[in-house]
Amino acid sequence: MMKYQVGQRVNGVINNIVDLGIFVTLPGRRSGLIHHSDFGNNWERERRLYQKGQEIHVVIMHNHKGRLSLSLMRVNDPKLVDPSNQFSHTRPADFIKVLTQTAEDAQTEIKQLRKELSKNAAY
Repeated sequence: MMKYQVGQRVNGVINNIVDLGIFVTLPGRRSGLIHHSDFGNNWERERRLYQKGQEIHVVIMHNHKGRLSLSLMRVNDPKLVDPSNQFSHTRPADFIKVLTQTAEDAQTEIKQLRKELSKNAAY
């Protein structure tokens, strides 16, 4: 079973919309709730913007005894650190250095892939 942590961003699929809020199925066949209060006073209007089967991007707000509380409105909240983000523990002073190294590593991988593809295309 997949473990979800507070602050983690994840894609899910709406499986039900009720007065309480929006139920979302997440990877690993887990589900969570976006409570209607996440939409403030606009719930009645906002709920019409969503439909069953729609894919959405949410953030894990609480994980209490396996019950997941989700949010749509706080997905981009910088105060909620995503534990799965490789840069979340990088000090601001080191960020440029880490980002530059990541870009260089990506370019190296791209060159290797192109080389492999050109070899395979020759056959």
